[in-house]
Amino acid sequence: MINLTEYETSSVQLSPDEAYELATLTRGSADKAQGPRVVERLMPTKQAGVYDIRPGPYVGRFRLRTGSVVDIRSRFPFQDLATLLGLGRKATLLRHDVTSALGGPGLMDLIALAFVREAERVAGQGLAKGYKQTRLARPPYAGVPAVTAHLNAHGGRADRLVTTAKRLTADIALNQLIASAHRKLCQLSYQDKQINVRLRQLTPVFRNFNGREDVARQLPSPPPRYREIHELARLVLDHRTALPAGTGLAGVGVLFNMTKIWENYVGRWLRAHQPEAVVHSQYPIMLIDVGPARRARADFVVEQGGRPVAVYDAKYRPWKEWPNTDELYQLFTYASRLCVDRATLVCPGSTALSRQMTMGNILIETLAIPLDEVAARDC
Repeated sequence: MINLTEYETSSVQLSPDEAYELATLTRGSADKAQGPRVVERLMPTKQAGVYDIRPGPYVGRFRLRTGSVVDIRSRFPFQDLATLLGLGRKATLLRHDVTSALGGPGLMDLIALAFVREAERVAGQGLAKGYKQTRLARPPYAGVPAVTAHLNAHGGRADRLVTTAKRLTADIALNQLIASAHRKLCQLSYQDKQINVRLRQLTPVFRNFNGREDVARQLPSPPPRYREIHELARLVLDHRTALPAGTGLAGVGVLFNMTKIWENYVGRWLRAHQPEAVVHSQYPIMLIDVGPARRARADFVVEQGGRPVAVYDAKYRPWKEWPNTDELYQLFTYASRLCVDRATLVCPGSTALSRQMTMGNILIETLAIPLDEVAARDC
């Protein structure tokens, strides 16, 4: 297994084929046919076969065509990462005595372990069922005649019949979603081999389901006993990058775009701390008054009384006392165009920290928020 850490350079021994495959992931593109820029930089060193690799903002695991597994860990402590992903409130995770991603099971191990425990519990209690419309073209006939189907299939013959009836089945959208996540997890490898065994043991339970990944958008609120496994299945299938995607790689992977996940977390934090205000995400801002339209999008804009009062930018990086020059330009531009006097840069941190400065009449703040703060409010 090739172990990497996001945004950190590691020296790794690679075969020529592995180096080539990883090099294809350094080419980021807005084209959906292209793969994501999982690797920011891949450089050969003076030592033959050894390369310096720096991953981007993706955390997860995928497999190369050679069979090697690449595991990208978060630079933040594991428990913080679990909270950031929305897993901090899961009792299945809290019962697992893993406190750090370093030297222990990786992110996918813990997610798979939580999924297995919930799947075993749900299967043991019996899968949820629902009524599904079924067409019957052979005796014994049940339900009501399906006239159009009868005419299409048999030309109205009196000795043949087609009926439709509702049948109670477990092949419903909720179980199809879980089956999709189960199949995705089964295609990965884990440091804890017992997880692979337990996942394979669940295969007969979910074998006959369609397992479509798009059913997540069609689902109503799940029943209480399905709530945790439903969230875990969504976590595996949403906010993901399934490899390969036009990269020439083989195998599958699950990679979480931590930049997007951090933005979602900051949005929940803002709405929890400013319940009386309206928080807009990806707020459009016109940059030019006269000339070709140029538009930017602020991560979050807070409105009170129908007008913007503050702008927030989520940065997935360790907190620094002072922002970079580019970040200052960005915040100042957003605040100026919105006619607000407050702009804040929000970063993850182990404790709450803040620093303030002014640019003209605009107060600019760099803020670190603890990763367990929103989870504590949501409990």
